Amino acid sequence: MLKKFFRTEYLKDIAFLAFLSALIYLPLVNGFGYTHDDWYLMYAAKVKGASIFREIFSEDRPMRALVMIPAYTIFGENALYFNLSAYFFRLLSGIGFLWTAQLLWAKQHKATLWMALIFLVYPGFLSQPNGIDYQSQMVALAAATFSLALTLKSLLASNFFARVGYLTVSALLAWLYLGLVEYFIGIEVLRFLLIFTFALRKKDNFLQKAQWAFLQSLPVLLAPLPFIIWRFFLFDSERGATNIGAQLSGFAESPLLVGATWFINLAHDAIKTLLLAWGIPLSQFAFGMSVKETVAGFTLGIIVIFLILSVFFFLRKSEEKNNENLVKDNRWQKEALWLGFLALIAGSLPITLVNRSVIFPSHSRYTLAASIGVAFILVAVAYYFANRKIRLAVLASLIFIATLTHHANAVSFAEERTSLQDFWWQVSWRIPHIAQETTLIANYPSSAIEEEYFVWGPASQIYYPEGTSKNRVRPGVYALVLTHDTMLNIFAQQPQPPRGRRGTVIFPDYRELLILTQPTLNSCVHVIDGTQPEYSPWENDRIMQVGAYSDVEHILTDAEFHTPPEIVFGVEPAHGWCYIYQKATLARQ
Repeated sequence: MLKKFFRTEYLKDIAFLAFLSALIYLPLVNGFGYTHDDWYLMYAAKVKGASIFREIFSEDRPMRALVMIPAYTIFGENALYFNLSAYFFRLLSGIGFLWTAQLLWAKQHKATLWMALIFLVYPGFLSQPNGIDYQSQMVALAAATFSLALTLKSLLASNFFARVGYLTVSALLAWLYLGLVEYFIGIEVLRFLLIFTFALRKKDNFLQKAQWAFLQSLPVLLAPLPFIIWRFFLFDSERGATNIGAQLSGFAESPLLVGATWFINLAHDAIKTLLLAWGIPLSQFAFGMSVKETVAGFTLGIIVIFLILSVFFFLRKSEEKNNENLVKDNRWQKEALWLGFLALIAGSLPITLVNRSVIFPSHSRYTLAASIGVAFILVAVAYYFANRKIRLAVLASLIFIATLTHHANAVSFAEERTSLQDFWWQVSWRIPHIAQETTLIANYPSSAIEEEYFVWGPASQIYYPEGTSKNRVRPGVYALVLTHDTMLNIFAQQPQPPRGRRGTVIFPDYRELLILTQPTLNSCVHVIDGTQPEYSPWENDRIMQVGAYSDVEHILTDAEFHTPPEIVFGVEPAHGWCYIYQKATLARQ
């Protein structure tokens, strides 16, 4: 069935994409660890096993459990395996995209290879190193691109049974990717546009073309319709961002105002996804790198560009030798431009309709579906340059920017992991055990604490790895994010009602605080003693304002020491000055 796809030429293209993307994505993969939502996801699985993912995702994306349960069963707690798997599915998405593009423009080998490369290393998506939480997104993207390719294969198939087979697998993959990431639904618009592109190439009149496109679209577009009806109209999502009814209620109340806001936000997101993704992320990460890492990034970029230029030089010589592409046909560029523009809008629109927007780096995931359109547009525009050297320089520059961006992003993730590991190893040296139901406030030196589980997650991995409840995921210690409202509640010493998140229940208490702080990377972790608070000159102002409420009596000094699990926190660091400091402050207590 796939004999043509896996002929030698395609295998060479796949090998090219695999080698280059591995150079760009994998050099620092061993330095990535738990980050963001990984902390509560992996703690819950550690306590209750892989089956807990059914409960975790039941409130918004139930099908994610179908990915995470086998992934956790196979990979366990090892973040490296999750990240390698995420890269593998990212590569598969690039292969599926390449297949789709080459089925669409079979005579444009080099152009479609450029498209696949730009799509695969697109710098607007910055969560690739977060392979645990984004495993489902990578699986969904791979399923989506192969679903599109199989739809096109069905149009080209002459055998009825082969066509039915292609359509069936395509529909199943559509069910899968929409179940994993519902905001990828704009890809279904692209599916119809691809079919319509085939229709426009026919010699019939427009009405006949439209009729053909409609009839060809029906089987594959209707197949996921029951799922779409269930997901968007029957399923009651508890999460606001995935509850369609809740998000669209504002439009019903004020259609003109909300409609205008949506239009503006859609335009902003389209511009960010198409253009600003090639500048903003790079500026956010690259200029904070050390000289060593900057040199490494530029060296990697030069190697990547050298390999790309070598491959495309070889392809050009091969075409000249075989007298290929002597007749220039630019119709594909027009198709790629309008397809790309509509795919960009269709991929961005679902994000706009649920009142979300593309923000680098925190919400870069919203660029993924629309990045298909970006690849079409940029390559089509580049091929309008008649001068081959200029065209090559433009496209190579884009890949160079993408390489630097991903390198800088990887450095940032790796440095964050190293910093967090160092923080919690120091805590383990200082604190033998923490009393159950203590509420922690922490200050990390190089990363923001956006959610409470950024703190109670690692603390519970060390001190309460088995949880404290037989029925629920309940960590032994809790945490607070030190916002302005949190500070007011601390000052008022008000009790805090319990709250839950995706199957995990916590009971933070403003009256049972223990504060851990590391003001800078060159500082040691300091446990604030509220009776005699001592602060570094670089201490956070908010920490100093609530420091008096930190109670070191929550530290169980007579208990056995708890060693951080190596699979999560790495090998124990050398016992330098901070080790001596932690032991000295423990002895003083």
